[in-house]
Amino acid sequence: MELKDRARRVRWSRGSGSRSRLGEVSRVIIAHNPVGPADDPSTSDVLAQVELVAGALAELGIAATRLGVADWRIWEDLQRLGAAQGRGGPGGPGSRGTAGTAGLAPGTVVFNLVEAPPGMPGVHPATAAALELLDLPFSGSSAAALWLSTDKLATRALLAAEGVPVPAGGRLDRLGDPGDNGRDGSDEVNAGDGRGPGGAEVLDRVPPPWILKPACEDASLGLDGDAVCATRAAALARAAELLRRFPGQPLVVERYLPGRELNVSLLAAPPCDQRDPRDERDPRGQRQPPMVLPVAEIEFVDYPPGMPRIVGYEAKWQPNSFAYTHTVRRFPSEAAEAPLLAEARRLALAAWRACGLSGYGRVDLRLDERGVPHVLEVNANPCLAADAGFMAAAEQAGLSAAEVISRILADAVARHRCDRQERVDRQERVDRRERVDQVDRVDRRERRQDAPAPSLPVAGGVSF
Repeated sequence: MELKDRARRVRWSRGSGSRSRLGEVSRVIIAHNPVGPADDPSTSDVLAQVELVAGALAELGIAATRLGVADWRIWEDLQRLGAAQGRGGPGGPGSRGTAGTAGLAPGTVVFNLVEAPPGMPGVHPATAAALELLDLPFSGSSAAALWLSTDKLATRALLAAEGVPVPAGGRLDRLGDPGDNGRDGSDEVNAGDGRGPGGAEVLDRVPPPWILKPACEDASLGLDGDAVCATRAAALARAAELLRRFPGQPLVVERYLPGRELNVSLLAAPPCDQRDPRDERDPRGQRQPPMVLPVAEIEFVDYPPGMPRIVGYEAKWQPNSFAYTHTVRRFPSEAAEAPLLAEARRLALAAWRACGLSGYGRVDLRLDERGVPHVLEVNANPCLAADAGFMAAAEQAGLSAAEVISRILADAVARHRCDRQERVDRQERVDRRERVDQVDRVDRRERRQDAPAPSLPVAGGVSF
């Protein structure tokens, strides 16, 4: 979840030396989703991210081009951009690094700020998949990691399998006859078609109170109004509403945890510096684990009894609401809460590794009644606006916006280089195996040719 920091400015570094680590980057294309005047604020917020990235690139001395992705077909926009630079040609997402991007200058990196609009969750990972097929380096997580983290149900299942605690919960994608679901105000519900996997039986397995949300939306879309339900009738009514608002998308039903809420932001480690004798990391080895930024806590100030303490849609996007003005971010003291913060960092790193994130990310956690943290969500490519939680944590760590963007770009270049080398190595293994198999086939054929001819059958003791 994201929360805006309303009274803060991003610190810009001077002479940070970050530019020296980005010698391979000649130009950055800041790709973002198109924004119209009638768009939801959770969609238009991307423009604030574009401004931060553009300002950081100017600080780093790197040329930048802003690219609004029309109709979610980034390969066509890149093709037009390449043609405008003089060397573009026809191509598509299947033309790996050839005609589709031939007009782009060497050393071009895409800063991927394309986000999914409401009701179109697939746009987010599909854009990364197109960039992978075009063989272009791009910021943030891979298409696979974005697909996974976009699907909250899949993320929950993976984390649970890895031993990372998540709230009790499950999937709800259909109900029985809505006319029979709690119409009389009782908690008795007609089983109808709502029983079985994916139906209302999840409410029997998961203890109340429940929190319901769409499985594949971000920015707290669908987490508005009465998102926390204490009775079965209320949960079923809420489920029916969300299934109508987000057709074709299942819901996540989770037990609402009443404890504190923590956000852990993670940033790619600095690249290996082979010129620095103090840097003993092997640049040819495994990529380094990310830097864990200071852990933030969301405080719900003066919330009245009975009001759910969640960072919902109102708390993020409605400035005149009580939730917006009474949710406050703070950074707990390491000395006072070292065990809790250490456990939060451990779980965030485990979630990062399990989901295969890269570049930057954020993991949201919630404590239960006993104070045990559980992972709520894993956010690949979280909001980078100057007043968002990730940049607040970076500033708390003493990092400027330019340093953050430098790290993300350096990781994009390193990941692209590693992915390309892995493809080369994989092809070499295939070619080597084929050569060995070919030699084996030749040897077998020659052995058959050199073998003595079998004798004819013997009849009556006389050989013929």
